[in-house]
Amino acid sequence: MNPETEALLRRSVNFPSPPGVATHIIELAQDPDIEMGKVAKALSMDSALSTKVLRIANSPLYAQRRKSENLRQALVVLGLNATLTLALSFSLVKSLRGGKPNGLSYPLYWRRALLAATAARALGDAMHHSMAEEIFLAALLQDVGMLALDKALPDLYSQGEALQRNHLALAEHEIKQLQIDHAQVGGWLMQGWSLPERLHRAISNSHRLELQCSADPAQIFDRCVALSGPVADLFLLDPEQRQFAETALCAERSLGLDKMSFGQVLGTIGAMIPETEAIFEADLLAKQHPELILEQAREVLMLRSLHALREINTLRAAPGDGAARTLELEEETRRDELTGVYNRAYLDQILSREFDNSTRHKWPLSVAFADLDNFKVFNDSFGHQAGDRILQATARMLRGNTRETDLIARYGGEEFVVVLPATDAGTARSICERIVMAFRNTGHVIGSDHAKVTVSIGCATHGAETPFANVADFVKAAGQALHTAKLRGRNRSVPFDRQISATTASIG
Repeated sequence: MNPETEALLRRSVNFPSPPGVATHIIELAQDPDIEMGKVAKALSMDSALSTKVLRIANSPLYAQRRKSENLRQALVVLGLNATLTLALSFSLVKSLRGGKPNGLSYPLYWRRALLAATAARALGDAMHHSMAEEIFLAALLQDVGMLALDKALPDLYSQGEALQRNHLALAEHEIKQLQIDHAQVGGWLMQGWSLPERLHRAISNSHRLELQCSADPAQIFDRCVALSGPVADLFLLDPEQRQFAETALCAERSLGLDKMSFGQVLGTIGAMIPETEAIFEADLLAKQHPELILEQAREVLMLRSLHALREINTLRAAPGDGAARTLELEEETRRDELTGVYNRAYLDQILSREFDNSTRHKWPLSVAFADLDNFKVFNDSFGHQAGDRILQATARMLRGNTRETDLIARYGGEEFVVVLPATDAGTARSICERIVMAFRNTGHVIGSDHAKVTVSIGCATHGAETPFANVADFVKAAGQALHTAKLRGRNRSVPFDRQISATTASIG
């Protein structure tokens, strides 16, 4: 940073010193002998802050079966480090929001900051990172340099919201004017605030989307923060400006997340947004519904076939690029050759991972078993070639009636499985009914004949009302519900019910 810009920043109001409450929290975090009671006492001095900490302890991110009634109980649920990090997030947002902007739109700034923090948290969880709260804080503060520059240089952002909505162009504008961008300014501020080195490192690197995939937790931390801004823009910008495919490619290169995993992250963010809005008292999506955005993501990311994947890799990769070929081969091993949906081996991996995530975060998870009715009779009547065409049509109909966040796999023969992350029993039932109706209303031309093939579906939900001890019991429950659907005459969906399943099992 050049001396002139640094001098301007040092003269700016409230920079580079953090607000009073935040300073106290930072001091507490640096005390190696800090006790839980001391933290609870400090937080209780700010009623709004303690209320937010208590609320997040009881939120879907951490909620235990027993509700936290006071700060001490919330501290047990969250842990000391997480509590202090979250409290710092709340106090900084409260303090920094109160400033008076020059060229910046503060509502737009804070919507992006909170969406990015939510996205970073979801990415961190997807990568099983242990510092989810600090990733949240780093992403929340990654653009704080803009606030400092706006105060120090009132004319810097005079182009208004149009520039602010194009983050890449905004950073290029800063470099052109100052030879430095706000990410570097933000890192400098974090050093001045005596925050941990990993925070100012991640903030300084928050524009480095070219970072390659690594297993190092410190580098994963940085990549989650860097990717969070572009992911936030998927929810923030107008439909024609959203770059789903490009951002998915960044996720694959920097974090190793394939399109399906990235789609699941988007679904997780959509589920987290209402709670983030409530805790931070912000309208993040400006009345847009996350489901509409996720539906657009599904349409853009639905390049499922290996043929399309090969074409994309050929266009994007230089000759001899082994990385693109490796990705293609990895994807090929995950797919069922006939239908193009995922295979049984990959399904087992995903189900195990999603079950663990659901159990850990107390989020619902649903799984549906779909079995074509009387498929053997169809094969005997029309031949196996026609049967293969029906299996391919089944895969297309399942893709067309589910969400990008859902995973479709061929379980074996004419049986398919749909994994529905972060989906409660009611939503899962609606999706299953939609699938059944689609099959019921679809006809197939087989030579000179016309035929219909219906489907039976059994669905189970792992959640607070029907928890399962392990993934094997969970899958078995969906299979029992499918058996019940068959017994009831097929061409229908049936949710799992312990009592009904016990009765049908004894009959069967």
